[in-house]
Amino acid sequence: MTSKKGFTLIELLVVIAIIAILAAILFPVFAQAKAAAKKTATLSNLKQNATAVAIYESDNDDMFSQSAYCATGCTATGQPQPGSQLFTVYDALMPYTKNRDIIKDVAEPEAINFVEFLATVGMMPYLNGATSVSTATNYIKFAGLVPNFAVFEDPGIGGTDDGVISGTGLDLPAETIMFATGKSVKPGKVNVDVPTTAQPNLQERIRVKYLVNAVGLGGEGFPGVARHSGQILINFADTHAKSMKNNAVLNTTAMDIPRYGGANTLERVYNLPFDINGIPNVLAEPGL
Repeated sequence: MTSKKGFTLIELLVVIAIIAILAAILFPVFAQAKAAAKKTATLSNLKQNATAVAIYESDNDDMFSQSAYCATGCTATGQPQPGSQLFTVYDALMPYTKNRDIIKDVAEPEAINFVEFLATVGMMPYLNGATSVSTATNYIKFAGLVPNFAVFEDPGIGGTDDGVISGTGLDLPAETIMFATGKSVKPGKVNVDVPTTAQPNLQERIRVKYLVNAVGLGGEGFPGVARHSGQILINFADTHAKSMKNNAVLNTTAMDIPRYGGANTLERVYNLPFDINGIPNVLAEPGL
C-alpha cells in the first residue's frame, strides 16, 4: 500500500505566515508606487496645461485668459446673476488641450465640482449652447488644478476693474505660479482644522481666510492643497512644472499684502500650500 502525504497544520501555518509577511512588505511598496504614478501623471497634466496657456497667449496678443466671465444670463453690464453661465479659464484652454483630464489632479479628480460649487451661488458652468445641466453633454464638470487669480484676473466678475495680464509683463515668469493642485471650498464652510490661537501668524490668518470665504468666486474659494505625500504640484509662467513641499518658499521678495496684514504690511509672495495667488514684484494678493 502507498501512503498519501499532505501538509501538516504547522507547515500550512508557516506558509500562511510567510505570505502575510510578504504582503505586509509589498503592499506599502505598491501603495508608494501608485502614489508616485499619480504624482507623475499630475505633473504631466500641469506641464501640458502650461503649454496650452503659452499657446493661448500667442493667439491672444500675449494676454492671459480671464479666470472667469459671464457667458449667458448676464446683467445689462455683463455681471453674473442667478442662472448665469460662467466661462472659465478651463473653457478658454480647452480648444488647445482638447482633453478635460488635463485640468485634473489624478490623486483627486473631482476636487472641484463646478456644478455643485456654482450651484451654491445660483450659477452654472458654461454649457456650450445648452440651457440646463440636465440637457448639457459638453461641459467641464470636474477639475483638480486651481488658477492663480492674480495671473488669470477676473475683470468680468463682481464689477472689478482688474485688467488682464500680459505674459511678457511678468518680471519673474519662472517664479510666477499659474496653476497648482487644489480644490474648491464652499462659501462659509470649514472642512479642515482651523487655528484657535488668539494671534495666529500670517500663514494661519491666510489659512483661515481661505477656508472661511464669504463668496467663493475668487481665489479664496480655491486654496492650494498638498495632496501628494505632503507636496503641492505647481506650474509656472515659463511653462515648467514641479513639486514642492507644502511649506516651501517660492519667492522671498517682500510685497504689499494689505488683504491679510493691514495697510502697508509687507510679506512674501505665496504662502504655500493655501496661498498660490500673486505676482512677484507686483503684489502678494492683488485683486482678491
